[in-house]
Amino acid sequence: MRELLFTDFSGSSAGKVYNWAGKTILIAEDTDCSFLYLKTILRNTSATILWASTGQEAINLVREHREIDIVLMDINMPGISGFEATVGIHSIRPELPVIAQTAYVHDNEVELCFSSGCIDYIPKPIDKNMLLEKLGKFLGAGVPKAAAKEAPGH
Repeated sequence: MRELLFTDFSGSSAGKVYNWAGKTILIAEDTDCSFLYLKTILRNTSATILWASTGQEAINLVREHREIDIVLMDINMPGISGFEATVGIHSIRPELPVIAQTAYVHDNEVELCFSSGCIDYIPKPIDKNMLLEKLGKFLGAGVPKAAAKEAPGH
């Protein structure tokens, strides 16, 4: 199997460092390439990453893993859509934040994201800095890189 190579984003995150050690992010994404892209963006955050490749799997993982802090939900999922999966997730954990990710940003789709229970959405292709900022609202804001380097242990 060939190793997939992705751009190292560690030096380009708008001057911030994110430390989400102890936090768990569920990425609901049906394509492994998109999942690996998101995982690469999040690799330096110390967050635990879980992957669901279907809407039903996302619902099951939320049921099984109470430690999940936030969900990144692809809307165009096979079987159960991201909208339906979000409704299912909120029937288990109504307070769990879900951020929709979609390549189809039509006015009615954004409306559907919010009406299904998503707290925000991010358009594809996903901008790394926008993703980190949106996640930071729920997992902890980033600190300036200069301040992080001066902190003990860096």
